[in-house]
Amino acid sequence: MIVVISDVHLAEKSKDTKVEKDDREFLEFLNSVKDNQLSEGGDLVILGDLIDFWRRDFAKALMEMEDVVSVLTSFKDDVKVHYVVGNHDYYMLKLKETLSERFPFKNVAEHVKLQEGGKKFFFTHGYQLEVLANPYYKSLTSYKCFAEHLCLAGDDTGNAASKLWDTIQSSKSILERLQRVPSDLNKAFESMMEGPDERLYGRHKAALTIDNLAKSRSRAVYMGMEIDEFLIFGHTHMPFVDEEHRVANVGSWNKSPCEDYKYMVIQDGLVKPAVWR
Repeated sequence: MIVVISDVHLAEKSKDTKVEKDDREFLEFLNSVKDNQLSEGGDLVILGDLIDFWRRDFAKALMEMEDVVSVLTSFKDDVKVHYVVGNHDYYMLKLKETLSERFPFKNVAEHVKLQEGGKKFFFTHGYQLEVLANPYYKSLTSYKCFAEHLCLAGDDTGNAASKLWDTIQSSKSILERLQRVPSDLNKAFESMMEGPDERLYGRHKAALTIDNLAKSRSRAVYMGMEIDEFLIFGHTHMPFVDEEHRVANVGSWNKSPCEDYKYMVIQDGLVKPAVWR
């Protein structure tokens, strides 16, 4: 069995009762999965944006996720926990590389391939699809570079874009990584840091393009997939299952525009959307 969760966006401890409830429910969900669905082994896929580094002080964010880390590292050895990075926690790749064996998550990557019930599945967050759908940037290399550095921008999100570009301009190694800089840099940054309602469902209607790209057969070219793999992604926060095109979106943990605690179970090759509570 494979259990998949995406776009939890663990939030800063605050007086926001909804935020606190969402995070409490997630901890209870993890403990329930450990004691029930995956009690006999299997795979747990964290499909990106578990934590939102873009809106947080990086050090504080790491400390505040200690309860979740504790649960995720307490699964039995016959349960594999896969951490697939999203755009908001992209820096986890760098942490894994830096800390090596001391890093609590052993399987950290931009995508993971698993088999279940005789079928092959390809798991990725889905920001790759937004890069193609967004009118301001088309270079995945540039986007990933920006995402990594926005994870380190701190609490001052108002100046994050200008500070990030100053950093990029002062670093030759970063510039060399950028294959194509967006023609309208300010609009590109503004678009990246908008909430999902505006960024994906606003004037550009990027979410519709993302879904169409995910369903197209040509996705194998730009996603690095095999033709017969079933694509599982998140990012847009809106769940669906399309068996005909072998694609599904997990949804989110009650993050707009999704209004439930969505997750997914894959058993005997069947993709089953699920709701916690």
